[in-house]
Amino acid sequence: MKTQKTVANIIVVGAGFAGVAVVKTLLKTHVNAKITVVTDKDYMTYYPSLYGLVTDANQSEAAFPLTSIFPERVHILRATFSRVDHERRVVIALHKGVETLLPYDYVVVALGSEVNYFNIPGLKERSFSFKSVDSALALKAHFESVLASAKTLEKNDAVARLHTLVVGGGPSGLEVAATLKHYLVKRAKIHGIDSSLVTIDLIEASSRLLPTMSEKISRIAEARIRTLGVNVFTNRALQSEDIDEVVLNDMEVKTGTVIWTAGTSINNEYSTISGVTLSERKRVVVTDYLTLPTDDRVFIAGDGAATEYSGLAQTAIHNGKYIGKTITRMIRGKNLTPYKPHVPTFVIPIGKNWALFSHQSMLWCGVLPSILRRLIDWQYKWSITK
Repeated sequence: MKTQKTVANIIVVGAGFAGVAVVKTLLKTHVNAKITVVTDKDYMTYYPSLYGLVTDANQSEAAFPLTSIFPERVHILRATFSRVDHERRVVIALHKGVETLLPYDYVVVALGSEVNYFNIPGLKERSFSFKSVDSALALKAHFESVLASAKTLEKNDAVARLHTLVVGGGPSGLEVAATLKHYLVKRAKIHGIDSSLVTIDLIEASSRLLPTMSEKISRIAEARIRTLGVNVFTNRALQSEDIDEVVLNDMEVKTGTVIWTAGTSINNEYSTISGVTLSERKRVVVTDYLTLPTDDRVFIAGDGAATEYSGLAQTAIHNGKYIGKTITRMIRGKNLTPYKPHVPTFVIPIGKNWALFSHQSMLWCGVLPSILRRLIDWQYKWSITK
């Protein structure tokens, strides 16, 4: 990879974990460069807190204004990414419906991921997710509508209306199912509804919850979620969804709400970048320096990069810090070091004042990990806004 000593135009596409980490790292190195962040929002979404927006959390816990994160010297362009023109070395974005050309010396594309419905009939149109602030708040509003309408129904119809299916037994599914059980029981009482009519089912297509983690962790997580009154069904794949009914591989279920947490894929906009090749896991193949094999000025960060542990916030942050340091070294003409993955730590809240901590062979459950999770959330917010 070539290096050079020049003042650079650096374009960062996306203001998620990876994009923010790139910019904050560049600022710490005091590199002499113009930094532009291209994003379609004026805030950063803190994804680990989104499930809380469905219930009692305040929006400020999951949406951090970019003006509180970046100093004035960082230019924030509210625009939609269109493509990268390698020959002219410009990023093309749509700003207020008009194409804007942004010359770059280095560009970091950190577009994140989006919900993948796997072409299941009816799922996209009739299910809910909480992949964004807007979708989480829409789900919360939906539950208020469900509770209001349930008061007027006969018991059997109310049971179906108050039946929620959370599809996906990963961390997000566990977090939202546990939180919802407590929240909906409380809201049902406020609405004058028999809280015993509230049912939460957690559906997982594989043979156990948290299938990418150890069997011991899966057993602990399932035991915990069951104590909260959530029903667990494994080996159940969702096949289709109708207006008030879903079809699993061996049963049909009446329900008022389906929450889909079982699938994501990288942002479709990655496909607009020429030179992109996808790995078997459908992520962008990158070099040892997280650049495109065809262009060493274009970096891919976060969920979109085909690196070990990609898809996690910790990995996105690690990507971003590495890229920020690498760009600085390139500008200053220094030798580069290949990217090394960071082994992630998992802290998964499952209900109030309880969480599961896992790092390599370490496993810790209960109140203290839940306190640790709150400290991690606070520390991250403080670190990017200080």
